Amino acid sequence: MNECKAIWKAVSSQLEVQITTVSYEIWFENLEPFTVDNDILVLIAPLKSYKNTIKQFNDAIDSAIKASGTGIKGIKIITKDEMDNYLSSLESADDAFFDNEQTQQFNPDYTFDTFVVGDSNSIAYAAAKSVAEAPGASHNPLFIYGGVGLGKTHIMHAIANYILAHNKNTKILYVTAEQFVNDYIDSIKNNKDNDLNKQFRQKYRSVDVLMMDDVQFLSGKTSTQEALFHTFNDLYQFRKQIILTSDRHPRELASLEERLQSRFQSGLTVDVTKPSIETRIAILQKKAYIKKYDISQKAIFFIAENITSNIRELEGALNKVVYFCTLSSKSTEDLDAVKEALKDDIDVSTHVLSMDSITDAVCAYFGVKKADIVGKKKNKLIANARQIAIYLINDMLGVPLLAIGKFFGGRDHTTIMYSRDKITDAYRNDRLIQSQINDIRNMLEKK
Repeated sequence: MNECKAIWKAVSSQLEVQITTVSYEIWFENLEPFTVDNDILVLIAPLKSYKNTIKQFNDAIDSAIKASGTGIKGIKIITKDEMDNYLSSLESADDAFFDNEQTQQFNPDYTFDTFVVGDSNSIAYAAAKSVAEAPGASHNPLFIYGGVGLGKTHIMHAIANYILAHNKNTKILYVTAEQFVNDYIDSIKNNKDNDLNKQFRQKYRSVDVLMMDDVQFLSGKTSTQEALFHTFNDLYQFRKQIILTSDRHPRELASLEERLQSRFQSGLTVDVTKPSIETRIAILQKKAYIKKYDISQKAIFFIAENITSNIRELEGALNKVVYFCTLSSKSTEDLDAVKEALKDDIDVSTHVLSMDSITDAVCAYFGVKKADIVGKKKNKLIANARQIAIYLINDMLGVPLLAIGKFFGGRDHTTIMYSRDKITDAYRNDRLIQSQINDIRNMLEKK
């Protein structure tokens, strides 16, 4: 039991920094370590409802387990009422919500229907849907890259859920690159011929779909890359679907063999990037709808404006605002309460100026869409808003004209210079333009 407590302490201390304080206190602080069985940490929850709610934190749990260095593979939640059944059947995995074995249960909430499509991920979404509809027929391999928390895991699970819904007998193996490395090391420990053993081959070459997360961790591991190269070739030859994710493009993976880079790029390589403010708002609205949260549009807009890094942090902020306002009996219409809930996540006293924040303020002031202002539309209102945004970015940030041009849809240096000079002259002579610019400056200063 002491060992069990030590493991949970190590994991929970890492988990505490992965999720919001309110979420941790509500859902994890009351869990009690019970035992460790086959490298799975078993925890006791006070209520059965905890198990379903905790599923939404799978990614954070996975990350905390890796960072803890305890060597466990996952966690399992049971209630006190279930302890007798569990003890009588330790092999049962009915209540497990996380493990990394071949029989992994994919998160049922991660589907194509619950995935919010925007400019930042539309190509990746379309490619994933195509692969799910006909595994091995096209886009093989499918390589998805992008930063942490931008939806790569959601896409992978959505593909698996779609395939299994249409053919439950499909054999899908979902592993991290780290697990592949560990499996390979285990396979050669007692193998005098230094060849992949039968068990390793069976696990990785008898599947219909191989999904591997975070392949950047293979960099520098020459022997493991050799194993993956042969596994890749075998699966590809028999038209088995291969799906890979990474935090960067294959050509940017340091110390990765050229032949693997070539294999990774031989199918379709797509990226997911940070969502625009419109997409962030849509994501929050969809998450709130799915979870049946009663949250104001004012709160959603505030979260979307201030949490810009990734989807995972957006969802964490949404949960934190709802939990905080519920516990404190405050309305999410009250922005002071929303700011209080997010005080550890954003600096509400100051607002760092950026091209994005200035453009967002201009869009809010004129009531236009950001996609239009950085796009090709040329009606009078949008053109005027665009020119004012260009002027303010150059004036307030000193950003070079070439960089501003790239931000505004790849416009050339001459076009940006014309817009800046036009508004500079108008600011001196046109009281309306002067008033508009001063209003927007005030908006930015008050944030």
